[in-house]
Amino acid sequence: MKRNEKCDACGAATPAYEGVNFSQGETRRFLCTKCFNEAVAKHSGVDFHHLSFHPIILADQDNKNHTFHFQPRLFGDHVTIEALEIHNDEPKGYEFSICGDAEDDLFALFAKLVERMRRELQRRHIEPGDLTRHQITNGDTLRGRITWDDDTNGEVPCLVIDGKELSWHEVGRMLMTYEGFHFKLEIFEGSEER
Repeated sequence: MKRNEKCDACGAATPAYEGVNFSQGETRRFLCTKCFNEAVAKHSGVDFHHLSFHPIILADQDNKNHTFHFQPRLFGDHVTIEALEIHNDEPKGYEFSICGDAEDDLFALFAKLVERMRRELQRRHIEPGDLTRHQITNGDTLRGRITWDDDTNGEVPCLVIDGKELSWHEVGRMLMTYEGFHFKLEIFEGSEER
């Protein structure tokens, strides 16, 4: 269910994922992305013009559609564009981002991000399994994102692989088919492509 928040700067009702919550002492504020970017630009002395990108729908390897919303965010001298997959008005599934300089052409940065998204949506790391709900594909590589797991109150992570939320336990069961093997775990920032 969509949860709107009121921007403390412009008063617009905005989905929570399209803004920034922050607090200073006891004071909590919510700014829509546009107002947040304007405040950061003013504070940093950067000439930055906020752009809003329309949501797009991209198909994965199985021709399943995924709807993405985009959030450009200014952080001083650099900018990120985040792509969030939205299910039932909430961010769920795939998430992508790209980082550039504040002076970069946002349209060019956006085009690079969309190309990366298209490539990633054509990769498959898991498939239906015989012994487990999912199994690792023949590539023997898992790529995904680490997220909070409400079921364990964050004690262990939830992993999003191929846009699917998997519990730590489910991933462990998949790994047990490799008992006796060695592995390499590499963690990197979300805007990097590896």
